Amino acid sequence: MHKMNLHTASGMWGLWNYDTYKHIDDYDKWEPLFCEDEDIVKQIESHNFVPIYIFEDGCMSFTVRVDEELSEREKTYICVQSEEYLLKSTGKVIVSGIDKIEKDINSDKVIELDLPEGYYSVKVYIIAWDEEPGAYLDNGDVSPDALSDFVVIIKSNANLESGYRTRINTFSEDD
Repeated sequence: MHKMNLHTASGMWGLWNYDTYKHIDDYDKWEPLFCEDEDIVKQIESHNFVPIYIFEDGCMSFTVRVDEELSEREKTYICVQSEEYLLKSTGKVIVSGIDKIEKDINSDKVIELDLPEGYYSVKVYIIAWDEEPGAYLDNGDVSPDALSDFVVIIKSNANLESGYRTRINTFSEDD
């Protein structure tokens, strides 16, 4: 399990196959792939990028698990869940703000996953963590034991015959 607060100034986070984007070292290389919605959809359809899109900038807490399920605590506070996306790995997958997709990754600002080469299904959950008793300390600070805003479940051995979500909007039918 990996847990980290991740920031975005571009309204979107995502999971991405590092080798696909390791050539990006400036905005001119990033922009044609991730600036416009139709370009992002192409990245989703190529299975190199899974969006976590809630139309909001900021810092959110992420928990990422590989070949595990949600905990009973997390299941109790599911707010919404995505359909499954398909993600290709060539060895390293990064979870970060979309604006952090680049060759030089900063391990303090991303979650780095070593995933053997192959295809993975990805499901994203928004957790109503603040509804759980004890989520806040008496002084109003968030408890260090609080659940994450997002839980991402990655499963190996994806069924390539299944239909996977390719929408940019992670949780809604509206794009």
